Amino acid sequence: MMNILLPTDFSENSRNAAAYALQFFKDTPCNFHLLNVFPVPVDKMTTGYMSMSSEVKDNFDKLINWLESIRTNPEHTYNVCFKADYLINAVRAKVQEKQIDLILMGTKGKTNKEGVVIGKNTSDVMMKVKCPVLAISEYASFKEHKKILFPTDYKIHYGSKVLRTLLNLASLSKANVKILEIFSSETEPSVEQIENREFLQDSFSPRIPVLQTYYTSRDQNPKKILIANRDVDMIVLAAKNLNLCQKFLRNEENENIPFINQLPLLVLHG
Repeated sequence: MMNILLPTDFSENSRNAAAYALQFFKDTPCNFHLLNVFPVPVDKMTTGYMSMSSEVKDNFDKLINWLESIRTNPEHTYNVCFKADYLINAVRAKVQEKQIDLILMGTKGKTNKEGVVIGKNTSDVMMKVKCPVLAISEYASFKEHKKILFPTDYKIHYGSKVLRTLLNLASLSKANVKILEIFSSETEPSVEQIENREFLQDSFSPRIPVLQTYYTSRDQNPKKILIANRDVDMIVLAAKNLNLCQKFLRNEENENIPFINQLPLLVLHG
């Protein structure tokens, strides 16, 4: 039984992410933990902030009723939780308490400005909570994941814990993983990068035997890289690889990746 955390602010984006979760894991028994967080400073944590308001309860009821109406797997269960705390604290606590396997959330919430690809809250959860995060855009509609794009410069070692989620999701969808090799100079790959590449290939084989699709690039502009690889259904990054994460998650308007609004983004931890 998988434990999946669905942070929600009851926005359309978080609602779409919850629906996506039900479709993605339609054949997998899951406990879905719905979490709403009221970000209140510690010095204002009075009794009035600690309990769920009638408005939040009503929003939860509506969301659960809607999820029940689209559920297809009787082995999907829902648990609701309200927490008055800073978002990262609340998410970390819930991950530990419920032994969460995956956080699935919208790419941005109600408070994010127009044009932002990844909202601040989602970006913070991706980088600061040591749990795999799958971010879903409000524009994304579910389809089977047949080709997953995994950009890497091989500057970090991918341990089995980091890769476990990717291997499981790829197996679930019977997907191919397309490794996008990104090198920054003519002297790369180094000996260490080659060793990390070989370990990564060994980690996938033979579980995903149709992996052998590679694309090597020395272009550091993620916009151009992804335009050349637009035939994918999901993008995967490793949180430990801060250099690549910063390139792909940046929000400057002129760096926005044209079709990332339709693609799930998975950030791995380990």
